[in-house]
Amino acid sequence: MTAVLAPAPARAGWLLVATTTAGIVNYAYAVVLTHGLDPAQYATFAAGQALIVVAGAVCGAGIPWVVARELARNPGDHERHAVVVTFGMWAGLLVGAVLALLLAGAELVLGTAREAAVVGLACVLLAAGSTVLGYLQGRGRMAAIAGLLTAETLVKFGVGAALVFGTSLGAAGALLGFVAGGLVLLLPLPAVRHLLRRPVWRADESALWRAAVHQTRLKVTVAVAGAGDTVLVALLGLGGRGGGPYQAASALGRVPMFASNAICTAAFPHLARDPAAAHRAAALRSYLLIGLLMAGALGTLPDQIRALLFPASFDDVGRWLPWTAMLGLAIGALNLGVTFLQAADPSGRSAGALAGITLAYLAVVAATGAAFAVGGLAAGAAAGGLLSVGALTLFPAVRGGAAHLLRSWRTRRELAGVLLAVLALALTEHVVLWLLIAAAAGFVVVRAAFPDLLPSRRPS
Repeated sequence: MTAVLAPAPARAGWLLVATTTAGIVNYAYAVVLTHGLDPAQYATFAAGQALIVVAGAVCGAGIPWVVARELARNPGDHERHAVVVTFGMWAGLLVGAVLALLLAGAELVLGTAREAAVVGLACVLLAAGSTVLGYLQGRGRMAAIAGLLTAETLVKFGVGAALVFGTSLGAAGALLGFVAGGLVLLLPLPAVRHLLRRPVWRADESALWRAAVHQTRLKVTVAVAGAGDTVLVALLGLGGRGGGPYQAASALGRVPMFASNAICTAAFPHLARDPAAAHRAAALRSYLLIGLLMAGALGTLPDQIRALLFPASFDDVGRWLPWTAMLGLAIGALNLGVTFLQAADPSGRSAGALAGITLAYLAVVAATGAAFAVGGLAAGAAAGGLLSVGALTLFPAVRGGAAHLLRSWRTRRELAGVLLAVLALALTEHVVLWLLIAAAAGFVVVRAAFPDLLPSRRPS
C-alpha cells in the first residue's frame, strides 16, 4: 500500500525565494572575483570564505536556535527574554572569539596575516549577528530575517568587489566584504539592547549552554563536510595546479543547499513537536525534487552559459561541475538528515557517530586528492558525500522518513519525472532548448515541492 505523505513544510517556498536570492548574489560574487583575482589569490580567498562559512554555521547552529526556542515558548515574559538574549549575546561573542583565533590561525597557514585578521573579525561579527537573528526568529520576524540576509549579501558583494577591483588588497579585499556584510546583521541591535544585561552564570545559563552545545555538535558536521573539499585543495597545495577552477565549481555546486536550508528552517519547528515519519518524508520529498533538478542543471550547464560566467583561465570549471553538483546534492541531503537528528535527538547523543562519518569523508577526500591531484579529489568528494548520506540513513530518525518516502507511489513517479528532465538536459546540445527545458521542469518541480509558492487547483 502506498504511503500517505504529510503536507510540504509551510512557508518553505518563500524561504527558498529569500535564500536563493541571497545565494545568487553570493555565487555572483564568487564568479565576479574570478575576473579580479588570479587563480592563486582566488584559492586563498576561497579557503578564507570556506572558513568563514564554517564559522557562520557554528555560530548559527546552537545558540540562536536556543534563543529562538525560548522566546517562542515564553511569549510576553520579559524577564525570561532578557535572560535568554543576554546569554545568547555574551555566549555568542565568546564562541566568536574562540573561532576567530582558531580559523584565523588556519587562514594564516593558507594566506597572509592580513587575510587571517579579516577572517577573525568576520567570525566575531557573525557570532553577534547570529544572536540577533535568533531573537528575530523567536519573535516570528521571518520577513525581517529574509531582508537582513539579502541586504547582507548585497553589501558584501558591493564592498568586496569594490576593494578587489579598486585597490590592491587582493584576497584580503574580497574577504573584507564578509566583514561589511556582518555589520549589516547588527542593524536590529537597538531593538534588542533593552534586553541586554551584564553577563552572569547561573543554573539557567548552564542549561541554555548545554542545549546550545548539543545542537551545535550536530550541525557543525555539515559545515565541516561542506567546506572540506575547498579547504583541502589549498592544504594539499593544489591551488596553482587546477585547484582554483575546482573551487569555483564547488561554490557553484552548492546551489542545492539553498533548498535544503529553506526546508530545514521551515520544517524544524514542526518536527520538534511531531517527529512522525510522514512529516520527515514530506521534507525529504521536497528536497529531492528540487535538489535533483538543481544538481542536474548544474552538471549539464552548456558551455555557452559557463563562458559567460567564468574567464578563460577558469575553463576547467566545466570539467568539475558534474562532480561538484553531485557533492552539493549530497551535502544538502546531509544537512536535512542532521535536522531530523536535531529534532529527534535534542541531547546530541548521535553527534559522535556523525563526527565519525564526517572524518571518514574528509579522509577519503584527502587521500584521493593527495594521490590523484584535483581529479582524484573531485571524484573522492562526490563519492564520499554520497556514501556519507547512505551512512546517515542508518540513524532511525533518518531511516524512518526515507522508508516512508519510498513507499509513496506519487513520489516515485515524481522523482522519475525529474530524472527524465535531467536526462533531457544532458542530451540537449542547443542552449536555447536547454533553457526552455530547464525553465519548464523548474516550474513543474517548484509547484510540486512548494505548493504554498505556486499553488495548484487541486490540493496536493
